[in-house]
Amino acid sequence: MAGPARPAEERDRIVLRLYEQLLEIEQRLIPTGMHVFGRPNAQTERGDMLRMIASFDRPEVGFRSLPGQIAARLGFPEYQILMEESATCGERLLQRERVDAILRSAIEKLLAEDGGIEEAASLLAREASIPTEDSTGMLAFLNGLNRQLGTNSEVDELMRALRREYIEPGPGGDLVQNPKILPTGRNTHAVNPYAVPSHVAFQKSRDTIRRLLNRCLDERGRYPETIGMVIWGMDNIKTHGEGVAQALLLMGVVPKRDGMNRVTDVEIIPPETLGRPRIDVVFVLSGIFRDLFGATIELLDKAARQVAGLDEPPETNFLRKHVQQAQQEGLSWCDAATRLFSNAPGNYGTNVNFMVIGGHWDRAEQIGDLFVTRKCFAYGRGLEGDPAGTLMAKALSRVEVTYQNLDNAEIGITDVDHYFEYLGGLTQAVKQRTGERPATYVCDSLSPLVKIRSLNETVRLEVRTKLLNPKWYGGMLRHGFSGVAEIEHHVSNTFGWSATAGAVDDWIYSEIANTYVVDETMRNRLAELNPHATRSLAQRLLEAHGRGFWAAQENVLDHLHNALDKLEDHLEGVNRQA
Repeated sequence: MAGPARPAEERDRIVLRLYEQLLEIEQRLIPTGMHVFGRPNAQTERGDMLRMIASFDRPEVGFRSLPGQIAARLGFPEYQILMEESATCGERLLQRERVDAILRSAIEKLLAEDGGIEEAASLLAREASIPTEDSTGMLAFLNGLNRQLGTNSEVDELMRALRREYIEPGPGGDLVQNPKILPTGRNTHAVNPYAVPSHVAFQKSRDTIRRLLNRCLDERGRYPETIGMVIWGMDNIKTHGEGVAQALLLMGVVPKRDGMNRVTDVEIIPPETLGRPRIDVVFVLSGIFRDLFGATIELLDKAARQVAGLDEPPETNFLRKHVQQAQQEGLSWCDAATRLFSNAPGNYGTNVNFMVIGGHWDRAEQIGDLFVTRKCFAYGRGLEGDPAGTLMAKALSRVEVTYQNLDNAEIGITDVDHYFEYLGGLTQAVKQRTGERPATYVCDSLSPLVKIRSLNETVRLEVRTKLLNPKWYGGMLRHGFSGVAEIEHHVSNTFGWSATAGAVDDWIYSEIANTYVVDETMRNRLAELNPHATRSLAQRLLEAHGRGFWAAQENVLDHLHNALDKLEDHLEGVNRQA
C-alpha cells in the first residue's frame, strides 16, 4: 500500500537533491585506466581534465575561470553559488546546466583540431557574449596544456637519466591544482618548507574551515572542542600547505612572514575578529611530513602553546581549557600542551593497513592500540620523537571529530590503503578512548566548490564512481592482470574502512558482490585474467560477512562459496569433471 503523498515542495526538494547527487557522480573526475609509462593521454581524457582545469580561477596566469566568465556574462550569480544552490533551487540548477553545457561545447571546439582557439572563442562570444579578447588568453593556456597532455617524453627522459644526463626539474603534485607539473618526465622537486603555508593556500583554507565548522555546528548544535587531524607530507607539498593553514585557522592564528616570505611566527586572531571558539587540534603527522617540514612542526607547536597560554575564558579557547584540565590531573604545562605526534625517528606508517589486510586482528581495539603504539612520539620545540603514549592517549580522549584532506583527483580514499590506516586508525583509536565513534569528515577540494563530506558519504561517492562504475572498471580490465589486481585492491581498501571506522554501508558489499562475483560472465573474465586477485576479492567479501560488516543474503553467500571453490580448483589444477 502506498504511503501518504508528500507535499509538492518537499517532493521537488528531494528530486533536486537526488539530481544534484547524480550530477556530482557524473562530473567526478576519475582515472579510466592505469597510467602506462610513456603513453600520452587520450583525447577524451584530455577533455575531462581541461574542463576541470578551466573551472578554477588561474591567478598564476591572470585568468578567471571559464564557468565564472560564462555565468557573469549571462547575468547569473557566481558559479560557486550556482553549484551550492542547484540542489535546492530549480532555477539555479537550470542556470548551472546552461553554464556547464557552454563550457563543454567550448572545450570540444578547442580539441576538435589544432587552432581550435578561434572556434572556441567564437562559440563563447555567441553563446555567452564573452568578448574574444577576454577568452582567448585562457583558451590559449588550455590549448598549451592539451598539447603537453598529448605528448609524453617519459621514456626519452628515462634513457637520459640512465645515460647520466641532465633532467630538467619540475614541480610535482596534482595537475588540476598545479598545471605547471606538465610536461611529465621531469625531475620532480618538492616545496620550500619555510614558505608553508603559501598565501593562496591560506586564503583558500578560510572557506574550508568555515564549511567544516558550519557542518559540525549544523549536525551537533555546537562547535567541536577538539579535532584530530591527519597531516601528510605529500599533500602539503601538492597544496603548498593547505592542511597546515587549516590547522592554524582552527586554533585562531595566522602565519607571520619575514622580509624573505618565510613563515617564522604566528599572530593571534583577536576573539572579536575570530567570532568563534579556538579549536583544540591534535595532530597526527606522517613520517614524510616529520622529515620534510621540521620548521613547520615548530610553527604548529608554537601556535598551540601560544593559544594555550592566552588569558581567555574556557568557552572561547578550548585548547587552554583542556590544558588546564590536564594540569589539574597531574600533567606539567609543557606536557599538557603537547599536540604533535608521529612515528619514532626513522620509522614510517601505522602498520594498521598490514594488520587489517592480513587479517591479523580479532578485536577492533587491537587496531586502535597499534595506531597509538606506532604514532605516540611527540614532536615540537625541545621534542624530537620522545615516547609519549600517555600524552597521546590523553589528547585523543578529548577528540570529537577526526579529519583529513583529499586533494588528488587520481588517488581517492579507496585507491590506496594509507587513507584508512591513518584516518581510519585515528578514528578507531579515538573511539577506544572516548567510548563512542567520532564524527569523521573529509575535505574534498577537487572541484571549484570545496565540500566537506562525512567519511560515509565519501566512501559511497568513491564506490559509485569507481568500483560500481562500468567506465572505471572497464578501463581497469583493459590492463588485464594488473587491472584485476587494482579492482581487488579497491575492494580490500573499502573493507579497511569497515574495519577501522565502520564507514561502509551494507548495500556497497552487496553491489560489489553482484557486479564481480554473482555475474558469471564478469567472474569468469576476472578469473581468466587474474585468478589469484579474483580469489582474494571473493575471500574479502566473505571476510566482510564473517566479521559482521555485511549481512549478506544466503544466495549471494552461495555464489561466493561456489566461486571460491572453482577458483581454488583452477589454481590447484583440479578438474572435478574428470
